[in-house]
Amino acid sequence: MSRRTEFLRKARPVDYVSEVLKEFPSGKLTLELITEPKDEARWNKLLQKYHYLKEHRLVGESLRYVAKLDGEWIALLGWSSAAFHLRARDSWIGWTDLLRKCRRSLVACNARFVLLNTKFKSCQFASRLLSLNLKRLSQDWLDRFGHPIALVETFVDPERFEGTCYRAANWTEIGVTKGFGRSRIDFYQLHDKPKAIFLQSLTPDARQILSAPVMPPAWAPYERVADPIEYPLSGKQTKSLLQALAPLRDPRRYKGWRHRKVASIVTIATAGMIAGNNSLLHIGLFAQSLNQNQLRTLRATRCRKTGKYLAPSESTIRRVLQRLDPEELDLLVNGWLRSHLDALGIAALAVDGKCLRTASKIKGESIQLFSALDTQTNIVCRQIQIPSKTNEIPALKDLLDGLDLRGTLVTADAINTQKKSATHLVEDKQADYLLVVKDNQPKLFDKLAQLSMAESGVFFPSGPHSGPGTRSA
Repeated sequence: MSRRTEFLRKARPVDYVSEVLKEFPSGKLTLELITEPKDEARWNKLLQKYHYLKEHRLVGESLRYVAKLDGEWIALLGWSSAAFHLRARDSWIGWTDLLRKCRRSLVACNARFVLLNTKFKSCQFASRLLSLNLKRLSQDWLDRFGHPIALVETFVDPERFEGTCYRAANWTEIGVTKGFGRSRIDFYQLHDKPKAIFLQSLTPDARQILSAPVMPPAWAPYERVADPIEYPLSGKQTKSLLQALAPLRDPRRYKGWRHRKVASIVTIATAGMIAGNNSLLHIGLFAQSLNQNQLRTLRATRCRKTGKYLAPSESTIRRVLQRLDPEELDLLVNGWLRSHLDALGIAALAVDGKCLRTASKIKGESIQLFSALDTQTNIVCRQIQIPSKTNEIPALKDLLDGLDLRGTLVTADAINTQKKSATHLVEDKQADYLLVVKDNQPKLFDKLAQLSMAESGVFFPSGPHSGPGTRSA
Protein backbone atom coordinates (compact mmCIF):
# COMPACT_ATOMS: atom_id res chain seq x y z
CA MET A 1 0.00 0.00 0.00
CA SER A 2 1.47 3.35 -1.02
CA ARG A 3 1.92 6.18 1.45
CA ARG A 4 -0.72 8.27 -0.38
CA THR A 5 -3.32 5.49 -0.12
CA GLU A 6 -2.57 5.00 3.57
CA PHE A 7 -2.88 8.76 4.20
CA LEU A 8 -6.25 8.95 2.43
CA ARG A 9 -7.53 5.98 4.42
CA LYS A 10 -6.58 7.64 7.71
CA ALA A 11 -8.02 11.02 6.61
CA ARG A 12 -11.53 9.75 5.89
CA PRO A 13 -14.22 12.00 7.48
CA VAL A 14 -15.89 10.74 10.62
CA ASP A 15 -19.42 9.39 10.16
CA TYR A 16 -21.08 11.42 12.92
CA VAL A 17 -24.48 9.81 12.36
CA SER A 18 -23.04 6.37 13.05
CA GLU A 19 -21.17 7.69 16.08
CA VAL A 20 -24.37 9.15 17.57
CA LEU A 21 -26.37 6.00 16.86
CA LYS A 22 -23.79 3.95 18.74
CA GLU A 23 -24.69 5.88 21.88
CA PHE A 24 -28.29 4.68 21.74
CA PRO A 25 -29.12 1.26 23.15
CA SER A 26 -30.15 -1.46 20.75
CA GLY A 27 -32.39 -3.28 23.22
CA LYS A 28 -35.94 -2.52 24.35
CA LEU A 29 -36.06 0.82 26.14
CA THR A 30 -39.01 1.52 28.45
CA LEU A 31 -39.93 4.22 30.95
CA GLU A 32 -42.10 3.14 33.88
CA LEU A 33 -43.81 4.96 36.72
CA ILE A 34 -42.82 3.72 40.17
CA THR A 35 -45.93 2.51 42.00
CA GLU A 36 -44.79 -0.39 44.21
CA PRO A 37 -43.24 0.33 47.65
CA LYS A 38 -40.37 -2.07 47.03
CA ASP A 39 -39.52 -0.33 43.74
CA GLU A 40 -39.70 3.07 45.44
CA ALA A 41 -37.30 1.87 48.14
CA ARG A 42 -34.88 0.64 45.46
CA TRP A 43 -35.26 3.94 43.56
CA ASN A 44 -34.42 5.90 46.73
CA LYS A 45 -31.40 3.76 47.50
CA LEU A 46 -29.95 4.04 44.00
CA LEU A 47 -30.51 7.78 43.88
CA GLN A 48 -28.67 8.27 47.17
CA LYS A 49 -25.78 6.27 45.75
CA TYR A 50 -25.45 7.82 42.27
CA HIS A 51 -26.86 11.37 42.53
CA TYR A 52 -24.45 14.05 43.72
CA LEU A 53 -27.01 15.59 46.12
CA LYS A 54 -27.50 12.27 47.94
CA GLU A 55 -31.11 13.22 48.75
CA HIS A 56 -34.00 11.04 47.59
CA ARG A 57 -36.92 12.93 49.18
CA LEU A 58 -39.11 14.96 46.81
CA VAL A 59 -41.18 17.99 47.85
CA GLY A 60 -44.97 18.14 47.60
CA GLU A 61 -46.75 16.22 44.85
CA SER A 62 -44.15 13.93 43.30
CA LEU A 63 -43.68 11.10 40.81
CA ARG A 64 -40.75 8.73 40.35
CA TYR A 65 -39.81 7.07 37.05
CA VAL A 66 -37.28 4.44 36.06
CA ALA A 67 -35.85 3.85 32.59
CA LYS A 68 -35.23 0.19 31.75
CA LEU A 69 -33.21 -1.42 28.99
CA ASP A 70 -34.30 -5.01 28.51
CA GLY A 71 -35.54 -4.95 32.11
CA GLU A 72 -32.33 -3.47 33.58
CA TRP A 73 -32.54 -0.17 35.48
CA ILE A 74 -30.39 2.39 33.66
CA ALA A 75 -31.79 5.82 34.70
CA LEU A 76 -33.91 7.49 37.39
CA LEU A 77 -36.12 10.57 37.02
CA GLY A 78 -37.96 12.35 39.83
CA TRP A 79 -40.58 15.10 39.61
CA SER A 80 -41.87 17.30 42.43
CA SER A 81 -44.01 20.39 42.99
CA ALA A 82 -42.70 23.63 41.50
CA ALA A 83 -40.79 26.20 43.53
CA PHE A 84 -42.89 28.63 45.58
CA HIS A 85 -41.01 31.80 44.64
CA LEU A 86 -38.95 32.08 41.48
CA ARG A 87 -38.69 35.61 40.13
CA ALA A 88 -37.26 34.70 36.71
CA ARG A 89 -39.94 32.06 36.13
CA ASP A 90 -42.80 34.23 37.40
CA SER A 91 -41.63 37.12 35.22
CA TRP A 92 -41.27 34.86 32.16
CA ILE A 93 -44.81 33.51 32.60
CA GLY A 94 -46.31 36.85 33.64
CA TRP A 95 -47.50 35.74 37.08
CA THR A 96 -48.66 37.96 39.90
CA ASP A 97 -48.57 36.67 43.48
CA LEU A 98 -52.24 35.72 43.19
CA LEU A 99 -51.88 33.91 39.87
CA ARG A 100 -48.88 32.00 41.21
CA LYS A 101 -50.89 30.83 44.22
CA CYS A 102 -53.77 29.72 42.00
CA ARG A 103 -51.77 28.04 39.22
CA ARG A 104 -48.45 26.87 40.68
CA SER A 105 -49.89 23.35 40.92
CA LEU A 106 -49.94 23.24 37.10
CA VAL A 107 -46.12 23.44 37.03
CA ALA A 108 -43.84 20.54 37.98
CA CYS A 109 -40.12 20.42 38.68
CA ASN A 110 -37.62 17.87 37.40
CA ALA A 111 -35.94 17.56 40.79
CA ARG A 112 -33.79 14.48 40.09
CA PHE A 113 -32.27 12.94 36.96
CA VAL A 114 -29.41 10.44 37.06
CA LEU A 115 -28.03 7.87 34.61
CA LEU A 116 -26.95 4.66 36.34
CA ASN A 117 -25.03 3.09 33.45
CA THR A 118 -21.87 4.94 32.38
CA LYS A 119 -22.21 3.41 28.90
CA PHE A 120 -25.18 5.69 28.11
CA LYS A 121 -24.08 8.92 29.79
CA SER A 122 -24.49 11.15 26.74
CA CYS A 123 -26.64 14.22 26.15
CA GLN A 124 -28.44 12.52 23.21
CA PHE A 125 -29.56 9.57 25.30
CA ALA A 126 -30.48 11.76 28.28
CA SER A 127 -32.56 14.11 26.10
CA ARG A 128 -34.33 11.08 24.63
CA LEU A 129 -35.30 9.91 28.12
CA LEU A 130 -36.57 13.40 28.96
CA SER A 131 -38.72 13.45 25.83
CA LEU A 132 -40.18 10.03 26.65
CA ASN A 133 -40.96 11.16 30.18
CA LEU A 134 -42.62 14.44 29.14
CA LYS A 135 -44.97 12.62 26.75
CA ARG A 136 -46.68 10.88 29.67
CA LEU A 137 -45.98 13.19 32.62
CA SER A 138 -49.15 15.33 32.41
CA GLN A 139 -51.49 12.34 32.12
CA ASP A 140 -49.75 10.51 34.97
CA TRP A 141 -50.05 13.62 37.13
CA LEU A 142 -53.74 13.89 36.28
CA ASP A 143 -54.32 10.25 37.20
CA ARG A 144 -52.40 10.52 40.49
CA PHE A 145 -53.23 14.04 41.74
CA GLY A 146 -56.34 15.07 39.79
CA HIS A 147 -54.84 17.83 37.64
CA PRO A 148 -52.57 17.99 34.57
CA ILE A 149 -49.25 19.78 34.07
CA ALA A 150 -48.82 22.66 31.62
CA LEU A 151 -45.17 23.58 32.24
CA VAL A 152 -42.08 21.96 33.75
CA GLU A 153 -38.98 23.51 35.29
CA THR A 154 -35.58 22.33 36.43
CA PHE A 155 -32.39 23.75 37.95
CA VAL A 156 -28.84 23.08 36.74
CA ASP A 157 -25.72 23.76 38.80
CA PRO A 158 -23.38 25.55 36.33
CA GLU A 159 -20.33 24.57 38.39
CA ARG A 160 -21.04 20.89 37.70
CA PHE A 161 -23.12 20.71 34.50
CA GLU A 162 -23.88 22.68 31.36
CA GLY A 163 -27.48 21.52 30.94
CA THR A 164 -26.71 20.06 27.53
CA CYS A 165 -29.37 17.34 27.69
CA TYR A 166 -32.06 19.93 28.50
CA ARG A 167 -30.91 22.16 25.66
CA ALA A 168 -30.95 19.16 23.31
CA ALA A 169 -34.54 18.42 24.42
CA ASN A 170 -35.55 22.03 23.52
CA TRP A 171 -35.84 23.34 27.06
CA THR A 172 -35.49 27.13 27.41
CA GLU A 173 -32.98 28.72 29.77
CA ILE A 174 -34.58 31.84 31.29
CA GLY A 175 -32.13 32.98 33.96
CA VAL A 176 -30.58 32.03 37.28
CA THR A 177 -31.81 31.71 40.85
CA LYS A 178 -30.72 33.98 43.70
CA GLY A 179 -28.83 31.20 45.43
CA PHE A 180 -31.46 30.03 47.89
CA GLY A 181 -32.47 26.43 48.52
CA ARG A 182 -35.22 24.70 50.46
CA SER A 183 -34.19 23.79 53.97
CA ARG A 184 -35.93 21.97 56.81
CA ILE A 185 -34.48 24.52 59.24
CA ASP A 186 -35.41 27.91 57.74
CA PHE A 187 -37.57 26.74 54.80
CA TYR A 188 -35.39 28.76 52.38
CA GLN A 189 -31.71 29.07 53.19
CA LEU A 190 -28.98 30.98 51.32
CA HIS A 191 -26.27 28.72 49.87
CA ASP A 192 -24.66 31.21 47.42
CA LYS A 193 -24.78 28.74 44.52
CA PRO A 194 -27.11 30.18 41.87
CA LYS A 195 -28.62 27.60 39.54
CA ALA A 196 -29.60 28.01 35.89
CA ILE A 197 -33.36 27.77 35.32
CA PHE A 198 -34.76 25.77 32.40
CA LEU A 199 -38.44 25.60 31.35
CA GLN A 200 -40.36 23.43 28.90
CA SER A 201 -44.02 23.70 27.86
CA LEU A 202 -46.11 20.53 27.80
CA THR A 203 -49.06 22.09 25.99
CA PRO A 204 -49.34 24.72 23.25
CA ASP A 205 -49.70 28.28 24.57
CA ALA A 206 -48.81 27.14 28.11
CA ARG A 207 -47.28 30.52 28.88
CA GLN A 208 -50.43 32.35 27.78
CA ILE A 209 -52.78 29.92 29.52
CA LEU A 210 -50.96 30.28 32.85
CA SER A 211 -50.85 34.10 32.70
CA ALA A 212 -54.33 34.81 31.28
CA PRO A 213 -56.69 36.78 33.56
CA VAL A 214 -59.33 34.14 32.80
CA MET A 215 -58.15 30.59 32.07
CA PRO A 216 -59.66 28.64 29.15
CA PRO A 217 -62.46 26.22 30.14
CA ALA A 218 -60.23 23.19 29.57
CA TRP A 219 -57.86 24.39 32.33
CA ALA A 220 -60.17 26.45 34.55
CA PRO A 221 -61.38 23.43 36.64
CA TYR A 222 -57.79 22.81 37.78
CA GLU A 223 -57.17 26.35 39.04
CA ARG A 224 -56.93 26.63 42.82
CA VAL A 225 -59.29 29.02 44.63
CA ALA A 226 -57.51 32.05 46.07
CA ASP A 227 -58.45 34.78 48.50
CA PRO A 228 -60.66 37.34 46.65
CA ILE A 229 -58.79 40.10 48.48
CA GLU A 230 -55.57 39.24 46.63
CA TYR A 231 -54.74 41.55 43.72
CA PRO A 232 -54.93 39.42 40.53
CA LEU A 233 -53.10 41.49 37.86
CA SER A 234 -49.44 42.06 37.12
CA GLY A 235 -48.03 45.56 36.70
CA LYS A 236 -47.98 45.15 32.94
CA GLN A 237 -51.59 43.95 32.85
CA THR A 238 -52.68 46.82 35.10
CA LYS A 239 -51.00 49.33 32.82
CA SER A 240 -52.62 47.87 29.70
CA LEU A 241 -56.05 47.84 31.39
CA LEU A 242 -55.67 51.51 32.34
CA GLN A 243 -54.80 52.30 28.73
CA ALA A 244 -57.76 50.29 27.46
CA LEU A 245 -60.17 52.19 29.76
CA ALA A 246 -58.67 55.64 29.03
CA PRO A 247 -61.44 56.55 26.49
CA LEU A 248 -64.10 56.40 29.23
CA ARG A 249 -65.73 59.76 29.96
CA ASP A 250 -66.45 60.61 33.56
CA PRO A 251 -70.25 60.83 33.97
CA ARG A 252 -70.04 62.79 37.23
CA ARG A 253 -70.13 66.51 37.75
CA TYR A 254 -66.84 68.18 38.51
CA LYS A 255 -67.96 69.58 41.89
CA GLY A 256 -66.86 67.53 44.89
CA TRP A 257 -64.56 65.13 43.06
CA ARG A 258 -61.92 63.37 45.13
CA HIS A 259 -61.12 60.50 42.76
CA ARG A 260 -60.84 62.26 39.42
CA LYS A 261 -59.57 59.44 37.21
CA VAL A 262 -62.52 57.34 36.08
CA ALA A 263 -60.20 54.82 34.37
CA SER A 264 -58.51 54.17 37.73
CA ILE A 265 -61.84 53.56 39.48
CA VAL A 266 -63.09 51.17 36.79
CA THR A 267 -59.74 49.36 36.69
CA ILE A 268 -59.98 48.73 40.45
CA ALA A 269 -63.53 47.41 40.02
CA THR A 270 -62.47 45.18 37.10
CA ALA A 271 -59.52 43.77 39.06
CA GLY A 272 -61.85 43.10 41.98
CA MET A 273 -64.21 41.11 39.76
CA ILE A 274 -61.33 39.13 38.22
CA ALA A 275 -60.23 38.28 41.78
CA GLY A 276 -63.68 36.76 42.41
CA ASN A 277 -65.65 39.62 43.98
CA ASN A 278 -69.11 39.65 42.37
CA SER A 279 -70.89 42.34 44.39
CA LEU A 280 -70.27 46.07 44.79
CA LEU A 281 -69.85 45.60 48.52
CA HIS A 282 -67.07 43.04 48.07
CA ILE A 283 -65.46 45.14 45.34
CA GLY A 284 -65.39 48.04 47.82
CA LEU A 285 -63.69 45.85 50.42
CA PHE A 286 -61.21 44.72 47.77
CA ALA A 287 -60.39 48.35 46.94
CA GLN A 288 -59.76 49.18 50.61
CA SER A 289 -57.36 46.21 50.93
CA LEU A 290 -55.00 47.54 48.22
CA ASN A 291 -51.58 48.67 49.42
CA GLN A 292 -49.77 51.87 48.45
CA ASN A 293 -47.72 50.24 45.69
CA GLN A 294 -50.83 48.79 44.08
CA LEU A 295 -52.74 52.08 44.37
CA ARG A 296 -49.83 53.95 42.81
CA THR A 297 -49.78 51.50 39.89
CA LEU A 298 -53.54 51.98 39.55
CA ARG A 299 -53.04 55.79 39.42
CA ALA A 300 -55.27 56.37 42.40
CA THR A 301 -55.75 59.85 43.86
CA ARG A 302 -52.99 61.06 46.15
CA CYS A 303 -53.79 63.02 49.31
CA ARG A 304 -52.05 66.42 49.30
CA LYS A 305 -51.66 66.51 53.08
CA THR A 306 -50.35 63.01 53.81
CA GLY A 307 -48.94 62.08 50.39
CA LYS A 308 -50.68 58.69 50.58
CA TYR A 309 -52.72 57.16 47.78
CA LEU A 310 -56.46 56.86 48.48
CA ALA A 311 -58.66 53.92 47.52
CA PRO A 312 -62.16 54.77 46.22
CA SER A 313 -65.02 53.79 48.50
CA GLU A 314 -67.81 51.39 47.60
CA SER A 315 -70.22 54.29 47.07
CA THR A 316 -67.81 56.03 44.68
CA ILE A 317 -67.32 52.86 42.65
CA ARG A 318 -71.08 52.25 42.57
CA ARG A 319 -71.94 55.79 41.40
CA VAL A 320 -69.35 55.69 38.62
CA LEU A 321 -70.38 52.24 37.34
CA GLN A 322 -74.09 53.09 37.41
CA ARG A 323 -73.64 56.26 35.33
CA LEU A 324 -71.26 54.92 32.70
CA ASP A 325 -72.49 53.87 29.27
CA PRO A 326 -72.85 50.08 29.73
CA GLU A 327 -72.22 49.25 26.06
CA GLU A 328 -69.02 51.30 25.94
CA LEU A 329 -67.78 49.86 29.24
CA ASP A 330 -68.62 46.31 28.18
CA LEU A 331 -66.83 46.76 24.85
CA LEU A 332 -63.65 48.15 26.43
CA VAL A 333 -63.36 45.61 29.27
CA ASN A 334 -64.13 42.57 27.13
CA GLY A 335 -61.86 43.87 24.39
CA TRP A 336 -59.03 44.02 26.91
CA LEU A 337 -59.77 40.48 28.15
CA ARG A 338 -59.94 39.26 24.56
CA SER A 339 -56.57 40.84 23.76
CA HIS A 340 -54.89 38.55 26.31
CA LEU A 341 -56.36 35.47 24.62
CA ASP A 342 -55.97 36.39 20.94
CA ALA A 343 -53.79 33.39 20.17
CA LEU A 344 -56.62 31.07 21.22
CA GLY A 345 -59.00 32.57 18.64
CA ILE A 346 -62.76 32.19 18.79
CA ALA A 347 -63.69 28.59 18.03
CA ALA A 348 -67.38 28.83 18.93
CA LEU A 349 -69.64 31.77 19.72
CA ALA A 350 -72.97 31.42 21.52
CA VAL A 351 -75.55 34.16 20.83
CA ASP A 352 -78.50 34.68 23.17
CA GLY A 353 -80.75 37.38 24.58
CA LYS A 354 -81.85 37.78 28.19
CA CYS A 355 -84.19 40.01 30.15
CA LEU A 356 -82.73 41.49 33.34
CA ARG A 357 -85.12 40.77 36.17
CA THR A 358 -84.25 43.47 38.66
CA ALA A 359 -83.20 46.19 36.19
CA SER A 360 -85.69 48.55 34.57
CA LYS A 361 -85.80 51.81 32.72
CA ILE A 362 -87.28 55.03 34.04
CA LYS A 363 -90.58 54.21 32.31
CA GLY A 364 -90.66 50.82 34.00
CA GLU A 365 -89.79 48.83 30.88
CA SER A 366 -87.54 45.81 31.28
CA ILE A 367 -84.03 45.82 29.85
CA GLN A 368 -83.27 43.26 27.13
CA LEU A 369 -79.58 42.40 26.64
CA PHE A 370 -78.17 40.57 23.62
CA SER A 371 -74.84 38.83 24.25
CA ALA A 372 -72.19 36.94 22.28
CA LEU A 373 -70.26 34.50 24.48
CA ASP A 374 -66.99 32.81 23.53
CA THR A 375 -67.65 29.25 24.67
CA GLN A 376 -63.93 28.43 24.90
CA THR A 377 -62.95 31.19 27.33
CA ASN A 378 -66.40 32.05 28.79
CA ILE A 379 -65.76 35.72 27.91
CA VAL A 380 -68.60 37.88 26.61
CA CYS A 381 -67.13 39.26 23.38
CA ARG A 382 -69.92 41.78 22.86
CA GLN A 383 -73.14 42.79 24.57
CA ILE A 384 -75.76 45.33 23.44
CA GLN A 385 -79.16 46.45 24.61
CA ILE A 386 -82.13 45.55 22.41
CA PRO A 387 -84.53 48.45 21.82
CA SER A 388 -87.91 47.91 23.46
CA LYS A 389 -89.88 47.90 20.18
CA THR A 390 -87.77 45.28 18.40
CA ASN A 391 -86.16 41.86 19.04
CA GLU A 392 -82.98 39.86 18.51
CA ILE A 393 -83.39 39.36 14.75
CA PRO A 394 -82.41 42.86 13.50
CA ALA A 395 -79.96 43.28 16.42
CA LEU A 396 -77.81 40.30 15.42
CA LYS A 397 -75.89 42.27 12.81
CA ASP A 398 -75.09 45.05 15.28
CA LEU A 399 -74.04 42.51 17.93
CA LEU A 400 -71.52 40.79 15.66
CA ASP A 401 -70.18 44.03 14.18
CA GLY A 402 -66.42 44.31 14.64
CA LEU A 403 -65.89 40.64 15.64
CA ASP A 404 -63.57 38.51 13.51
CA LEU A 405 -65.61 35.30 13.07
CA ARG A 406 -63.81 33.68 10.15
CA GLY A 407 -64.06 29.92 10.68
CA THR A 408 -66.08 30.35 13.90
CA LEU A 409 -69.16 28.28 14.69
CA VAL A 410 -72.00 30.60 15.78
CA THR A 411 -74.90 29.04 17.69
CA ALA A 412 -78.24 30.72 18.37
CA ASP A 413 -81.76 29.79 19.42
CA ALA A 414 -84.84 29.49 17.19
CA ILE A 415 -85.66 33.18 16.97
CA ASN A 416 -82.49 33.75 14.94
CA THR A 417 -83.23 30.94 12.49
CA GLN A 418 -83.75 33.37 9.60
CA LYS A 419 -82.43 33.54 6.04
CA LYS A 420 -81.02 37.03 6.60
CA SER A 421 -79.19 35.92 9.73
CA ALA A 422 -77.72 32.83 8.04
CA THR A 423 -76.70 34.84 4.97
CA HIS A 424 -75.00 37.48 7.12
CA LEU A 425 -73.07 34.83 9.06
CA VAL A 426 -71.86 32.93 6.00
CA GLU A 427 -71.29 35.68 3.43
CA ASP A 428 -70.39 38.73 5.54
CA LYS A 429 -68.74 37.18 8.60
CA GLN A 430 -67.40 34.00 6.87
CA ALA A 431 -68.61 31.91 9.81
CA ASP A 432 -70.50 28.64 10.22
CA TYR A 433 -73.78 28.43 12.10
CA LEU A 434 -75.83 26.00 14.15
CA LEU A 435 -79.42 27.22 14.51
CA VAL A 436 -82.37 25.69 16.33
CA VAL A 437 -85.49 24.83 14.33
CA LYS A 438 -88.87 24.48 16.05
CA ASP A 439 -92.28 23.66 14.68
CA ASN A 440 -93.26 27.32 14.56
CA GLN A 441 -91.58 27.06 11.13
CA PRO A 442 -93.48 23.95 9.96
CA LYS A 443 -92.19 23.80 6.38
CA LEU A 444 -88.54 24.06 7.36
CA PHE A 445 -89.07 21.69 10.27
CA ASP A 446 -90.67 19.01 8.06
CA LYS A 447 -87.88 19.28 5.46
CA LEU A 448 -85.23 18.79 8.11
CA ALA A 449 -87.16 15.94 9.74
CA GLN A 450 -87.24 14.08 6.42
CA LEU A 451 -83.44 14.17 6.29
CA SER A 452 -83.24 11.83 9.24
CA MET A 453 -83.87 8.19 8.36
CA ALA A 454 -83.61 7.05 11.95
CA GLU A 455 -86.73 6.49 14.03
CA SER A 456 -85.23 8.52 16.89
CA GLY A 457 -82.17 10.68 17.03
CA VAL A 458 -81.48 14.26 16.15
CA PHE A 459 -85.00 15.02 14.91
CA PHE A 460 -88.10 14.31 16.95
CA PRO A 461 -91.21 15.22 14.90
CA SER A 462 -93.35 13.36 17.41
CA GLY A 463 -93.17 11.22 20.50
CA PRO A 464 -92.12 11.69 24.12
CA HIS A 465 -89.08 13.84 23.25
CA SER A 466 -91.18 16.85 22.32
CA GLY A 467 -93.80 18.69 24.29
CA PRO A 468 -96.87 20.36 22.75
CA GLY A 469 -95.86 23.24 20.53
CA THR A 470 -92.14 22.89 21.35
CA ARG A 471 -90.92 20.26 18.95
CA SER A 472 -87.34 21.13 18.13
CA ALA A 473 -84.58 19.87 15.92
